[in-house]
Amino acid sequence: MRRSPRMSRAVMGGEVEMKTSAADSLKKMGRSRDQKGENSFRSRRDGVFQQAVRVLMSGGIAFWVTAVLANADEEKASQIITLWPKDVARQDDEGMGTPRPDRGDGHIRLTDVTQPSLRYFPAPGSDNKPGPAVILCPGGGYVSLVTTKMTPIAEWLNDHGISAFILIYRVPKKRKEAFQDVQRAVRIVRSRATEWNIDPERIGVMGSSAGGHLAARVSTGYEIPTYEAVDELDGSSCQPDFTVLLYPAYMNKGEALSQEFTVSDEVSPTLIVSAKDDKGFFPGSPIYAKTLEEAGASVRVHFFEKGGHGFSLRPEDYPLSTWPDLCLEWFRDVGIVD
Repeated sequence: MRRSPRMSRAVMGGEVEMKTSAADSLKKMGRSRDQKGENSFRSRRDGVFQQAVRVLMSGGIAFWVTAVLANADEEKASQIITLWPKDVARQDDEGMGTPRPDRGDGHIRLTDVTQPSLRYFPAPGSDNKPGPAVILCPGGGYVSLVTTKMTPIAEWLNDHGISAFILIYRVPKKRKEAFQDVQRAVRIVRSRATEWNIDPERIGVMGSSAGGHLAARVSTGYEIPTYEAVDELDGSSCQPDFTVLLYPAYMNKGEALSQEFTVSDEVSPTLIVSAKDDKGFFPGSPIYAKTLEEAGASVRVHFFEKGGHGFSLRPEDYPLSTWPDLCLEWFRDVGIVD
C-alpha cells in the first residue's frame, strides 16, 4: 500500500494532558493509587461538587448531570490531542463540544464542536512492541456526536491490545470540516506512531452511522486534498490500513452508491456490520459492499436480520450481540492482531 514517507515523531502543540493521574489509569489493572493520584482524585471530586452546588442553585439539574457524565467519559482517556493549530480551526475553551441532555437512551451527545480533537485510549502494555490502533468516529447525523457509544468500544479494543482514539470532529452540519478532521486525525496518529508505540502500518478507522459514512470517506478519499498542509504532520498518508463500518448512514442515493465515494482496488480491507431492519440506512451497506467487491477491494459483511440502527458494543439481540467477536476474527484474518 503506497504511502508518503512517515514522520517518526512530531511535536503537536495542541496536546492537552487530562487531569487524571497515571495511577488512575492503572487502577483497572489492580494497582493501588499513590498519594498524588489520590490528591488528584479528591481535587476533581471537590470541583465537581462545587459545580453541582452552583448549577443546582441556578436550577440546571438535568444539564449538570449530563455534563458530569460527559466529563467522566473524557476522563477515561489518557490524553486529549487537538487536531489543528490555533490559526486553522477556532480554538477556545468552549470548543470541545457542548453536552446535550440524555434523550432517555442513556447516551450523551456533544454538539457545537469548534475545536476538534482525539481522545487517546492507549492499550495496556503498549510499551512493548508496536501495536495496532483504531480511530473511532462517533455517529450523530453530523449534528452531534454520540461519544458514549464509542467509549465501551475503545475499552474493548484496549482489552485486545489495540490502542484507540475517539475522534471529536466538528459539528453541527460541517461535513466538509469533518472530512478534513478525519484526514488530519489519521495523519497525526501515523506521524506520531513511534511516540505512542503504534505500528504505522496498522492504523484503521471504525465509524458508526454518520461516523461510518465519515470512515468510508477517508477510506476511499485519502488522496483528495481537503486542506493545505499546515505543518510537518501533513506529510504522512491519511489512508487507513483497515476500515470497520457499523450501520453506516448516507452511503447511497437510491439504488446507486453516493458520488462522495471513489472506489478502487486500493481501498483498504473493509468490514461492514449492519442490520436489515435498519430501514432508513441498510440499503447503502450492500450497495457499498458490492461496489468494493467489483473493484477488487477486500470486503467482508455481516448483515443481521434484526438490530435496527444505533446498536452498541453488546446489544441484547442475539445473534447481533456477536458482532465484536466477528470483528475480532476479521482483525486476525487480515493481520491486524495475532
